[in-house]
Amino acid sequence: MPGNAANSSSCIPSTLHRLDRAQKYEELMSTPIYRLPAELIVNICERVDLVNFPSFLIATYHLLRFRGVIPAYPSAMLQTMLLREEEGVAHSASLAAMPKELLLAIGQTLTTHEKVHMVLATHRMRPEEIELITHQR
Repeated sequence: MPGNAANSSSCIPSTLHRLDRAQKYEELMSTPIYRLPAELIVNICERVDLVNFPSFLIATYHLLRFRGVIPAYPSAMLQTMLLREEEGVAHSASLAAMPKELLLAIGQTLTTHEKVHMVLATHRMRPEEIELITHQR
């Protein structure tokens, strides 16, 4: 039976991690911003310029996904997109490398979904930002 004890103790961290994620999700859902009408959330999204959209998306990703404002990507697919290999991708493709005036001009013509796709395709997120969005370490 010693093998069973080892197996059950290895499950404890995984169970605690799931409980921790569930608790974080409950805390997130209890914030007042989740009670805002969907129309107001869409209006806010449309007014955020492309220069500030990466930070806005990282901070509100779950709210926007919960309200159906942005596409709901499966976590595995999202993680694959965000953890892509950088070889072959020019550094100039980053939003940070573009002049702010150009970003503002481009952003005025994009829908919220298009802004999300552009940010996911070009913004280089830090590991903690990726973890925030995907809930995976």
